[in-house]
Amino acid sequence: MKVIPTDHAPQAPQGSKFYVDKCDFRAGRSINVAQIDLDEGRLYDWPMVYILTNEHEAYVGQTTSVIRRMSQHGANPQKAAFTTANIIYNAEANMSVITDYESRLIQLMSADGKYQLTNRNEGIADSNYYSKAEYDAMFEDLWSELRLMDLANKTIAELEESEVFKYSPYKNLNPEQRDAAWKIMAAIKDALADPSKARPIVVKGMPGTGKTILAIYLLKLLKDDPELAGRNIRILEPVPPLQATLQSAVKGVMNLTENDVMGPADLVKPQFTNGVAQKPFDIVLVDEAHRLKQRKNIVAYKAFDDTSRRLGFDPRQVTQLDWVLKQTKIPILFFDDLQVVGPSGINASVMTDRLGEAFAHPLVLEEQMRVKSGRAYLDYLSDILWNRRPQRRTFEGYELAFHEDFADFHQSFENRLRTNDLTRMIAGFAWPWASKRDKSVMDIQIGGIQIQWNTTQSNWVGKGMDDPRVAREMGVIHTIQGYDLSYAYVVIGPDLTYDAVRDRITVDRNSYYDTNGKNTATDEELEEYIRHIYYVLLTRGIYGTHVYVCDPALRAHLRQFFG
Repeated sequence: MKVIPTDHAPQAPQGSKFYVDKCDFRAGRSINVAQIDLDEGRLYDWPMVYILTNEHEAYVGQTTSVIRRMSQHGANPQKAAFTTANIIYNAEANMSVITDYESRLIQLMSADGKYQLTNRNEGIADSNYYSKAEYDAMFEDLWSELRLMDLANKTIAELEESEVFKYSPYKNLNPEQRDAAWKIMAAIKDALADPSKARPIVVKGMPGTGKTILAIYLLKLLKDDPELAGRNIRILEPVPPLQATLQSAVKGVMNLTENDVMGPADLVKPQFTNGVAQKPFDIVLVDEAHRLKQRKNIVAYKAFDDTSRRLGFDPRQVTQLDWVLKQTKIPILFFDDLQVVGPSGINASVMTDRLGEAFAHPLVLEEQMRVKSGRAYLDYLSDILWNRRPQRRTFEGYELAFHEDFADFHQSFENRLRTNDLTRMIAGFAWPWASKRDKSVMDIQIGGIQIQWNTTQSNWVGKGMDDPRVAREMGVIHTIQGYDLSYAYVVIGPDLTYDAVRDRITVDRNSYYDTNGKNTATDEELEEYIRHIYYVLLTRGIYGTHVYVCDPALRAHLRQFFG
């Protein structure tokens, strides 16, 4: 190992790198100081990050005294299985840098999967500090060194494009999410101490405000809390593809299993005390609560009715929200009314009817975490789709592109996919799904280019990372809702049109092919659903959104907003 100079005071980085020294670690004693190429004084008093490892597990921490901290770990039975300490040092780093690096290492190593992390996630949060941009660049070099030392497998770019990283329970929380998390934790502790205080908790937020991230973070936080040991705590994901993705994200995370992520039908697990049925779930975090089902236009009526009867309900008068409320002592519901995309969804009217005051006084998330152009972009989209005629604008740092020609749109997609694996084409349900019956059929044809709808319902976005054919399919709303994309290539199909006489965006019922999405819906309701669908599709892209519009009249109308 290289000997590190020690005569630098903490200051703005001058280019000195982070060094990693590996040494033996054994329970019952501290690290072997002789194996570390550092001045002994710095081992007693300097901010550093460290990684404890054995063959299968890792723990990431930070300290101002490596000697003291390793002695503490050596005396801790929970750290007894670790055999190696990897000490990470920089001559100019301060505690803000070290805390930031600790957080980033936890997130990346968890997603990398080489080790199972034993860290809790309490306290992980976004941070800013002097010269952060310079230290961010230095972190890239540190990560490369960790890969050379066989402490990690994948590059940062590969990890940040992965669904496991995006939905990791170790993700940073912004101040708004942190505040919501602590309020929820306080309410849970009060309710468990005094069951009469148990109430549903509602968290409302627009697309990209981090509802799913907060839900999965809370699952880990609750599972790690020793005061809640033995409690039945789950996350309920009503979107089947996203359920599979979240199961992958928690796989290998300490104290979490794939069974902690369930669907609505999994609520049927009755427990009895003295012959009286009890609520079997203590806490259920319901992600995408607007995607719970009413008994309207659904595929499996029999399964819905059977579950409802097992829970003691008349199937004709119940929703999956009622299932949640009956089976859960403290339900936490993450909701967005603008993402209800069909008659079966749980809208604000149903939430108000079932929850009353709990829905009237929700926790609200407003800070945009997905789309780099921020909340202003979402407001701009809603103004356009709901005919409010905003002033044309651009969004600095966000790639918003409008394509006049589909061949150009498609070529741009191919170019972007080569550099960003998490790029997908997505569209409204404006073409029949013939390939469900005949896998050789192409569903969509535009300008001589043929494309199939997504051939898998389960984690289509993630599977496209490994299968180039899947990555080039067209994703429908039911496959993409709840997901992040690096770049979203959105095809606005002929179901959304422009009425020149009334000078407004409207819909074409005959060009909308989701039977369950339009049966029983009035024209006014269907218009709202389709607007919601395109609002969701146009808010998937983190770094950019590319748009192609099929209807010529609508294309001419939207050109003034997108350019």
